[in-house]
Amino acid sequence: MAVLGQLPNAPLIYVLAQIAFTRIPKMESRWEDFHEEIFDLYPHAEVERIHELQLQNEKDPISADLTRWSMFDREKSSGVILAPDSIVFHASSYTTSKDFFKKVEYILDKLALMLPDNVAVKRLGLRYIDLLLPEEKLPVEEQVSGKLGSISLEDIGCQFQKLEEVTRYKTEMNSNLVVRHRQSTEPDILPGDLFPNKLRLAARLEKVKPEGVVGLMDYDHYIQFEEDFKTSSIIDKFKSLHDINSKAFKLTTSDDAEQLWNKD
Repeated sequence: MAVLGQLPNAPLIYVLAQIAFTRIPKMESRWEDFHEEIFDLYPHAEVERIHELQLQNEKDPISADLTRWSMFDREKSSGVILAPDSIVFHASSYTTSKDFFKKVEYILDKLALMLPDNVAVKRLGLRYIDLLLPEEKLPVEEQVSGKLGSISLEDIGCQFQKLEEVTRYKTEMNSNLVVRHRQSTEPDILPGDLFPNKLRLAARLEKVKPEGVVGLMDYDHYIQFEEDFKTSSIIDKFKSLHDINSKAFKLTTSDDAEQLWNKD
């Protein structure tokens, strides 16, 4: 079975791995030590200060100022986002899951040196974004499986503009998998919560937008639990999340699309 990232012409444009943990006091005094540890691979750094309103049931919104630290490799094709209660590794360039998780493991080992005792992991999330582009012999609607097909109203004179589907699953490992499927003739196909992300655009996104329908498959897979912060355990869980994501990709895309993506 072909898996994400191992197709020569893979549609994958973005990958994100997130670890949420116990909020760390005074992270602003720790992040530079962390950056020094990973500087050889991620020399660029930016401080981001975000102002947001948080809704608390029926009470008035609470204003909060959030700070996070973004670090990038030289090409800005991958990076790390550190916050007081989470860390994200994300990439717009991806080869294999083995390589991806090797980098995540390296980052987590370095972060563990900076963390105080009794830090607990609370959530892991793994997200893959695939961009489906129309081909001469294979339009986008034929690149997804039949279960994800849109309803056609062309017979009554209706012209298609946009399709959005969100399906939620509970997996055997008690994780949650959310599959978002979009097709659109408009340019707003990318998830607003992920783009822009300051990484260099994936090569597939740098192409001129073709005429017609463009598609997006978004696999958002996460698990909530609580255990001590241990890199080996985190990586094992990420690999299990990935295995399910890979199978979901296989089941939600067509055989014809896989043949297309297997071509150099």
